[in-house]
Amino acid sequence: MRGVAWLLVLLMLAVTSLSAGLRLTPPRPECADWPVCRAPPAPGGSVELPVRAGTPPAVAAARAAHRVTASLALLSAGVLVLLSLARRPRHRTAGGLAIALLLLALGLAALGIVTPGSRAVAVLLGNLLGGLLMLALAWRLTRHLSGGGVDAGGPSLGWWALAGALLWAVQAALGAMSGTGAAIGLPIGHQALSFAPGAFALGVGWTARRRGLRPEGTALMAVGVLQWLLGATAARFDASVTLVLVHNVGAAVGLALLAGLIGRGRART
Repeated sequence: MRGVAWLLVLLMLAVTSLSAGLRLTPPRPECADWPVCRAPPAPGGSVELPVRAGTPPAVAAARAAHRVTASLALLSAGVLVLLSLARRPRHRTAGGLAIALLLLALGLAALGIVTPGSRAVAVLLGNLLGGLLMLALAWRLTRHLSGGGVDAGGPSLGWWALAGALLWAVQAALGAMSGTGAAIGLPIGHQALSFAPGAFALGVGWTARRRGLRPEGTALMAVGVLQWLLGATAARFDASVTLVLVHNVGAAVGLALLAGLIGRGRART
């Protein structure tokens, strides 16, 4: 079961990264004054975009890879549920996480079938947050199955990690919507909140290190600093697609690390 959970972590990291890459592939105007460049056009105005004929081979390959990895993730979630039911004695936490992963995978599959190719903000948020949540829960499951369900320092770390995870999810949603041009307030809000997720990552990571969770705490602190640097660099260099994509991957990893610390003040059941 632990091996399948690790496989699902890798699959969801691939799914969320490919999804972010596909969101960034449509032509977009130059962005020398981010975030002002992401404001919606004035009434009656338009934005000049380069015209591309056909689908580039790299985009077609990314779409195919996204479908394959998403299908494998759904299959892995189903296997986790079956394995959790077969365990003796059964563990409520592991079983609950497995069932939640399967329900999320089914929900994302249904969303993809009902809204193929949709650029609606609601669909964007559903895919983004659903994928990030699946990654976070899969990582949390690996921590639980590895014996990381007890934190001798008490439950406060778990609550701070939960608050940090929610903040990171909000920041990720703002970042994804910033590229849609729906409102100038979205990228400004994303920029204004940039310090808060990093501060939570540093604080939670430092506390985790002091309570004996040194690898996870160190990784979380490193991702928090790296995210701030990537965001600042991307804004400085005209919102480069490569930098924005790496920034997206960092957000997914940071959210997963925070989720892995949730509940560490409770004994495993």
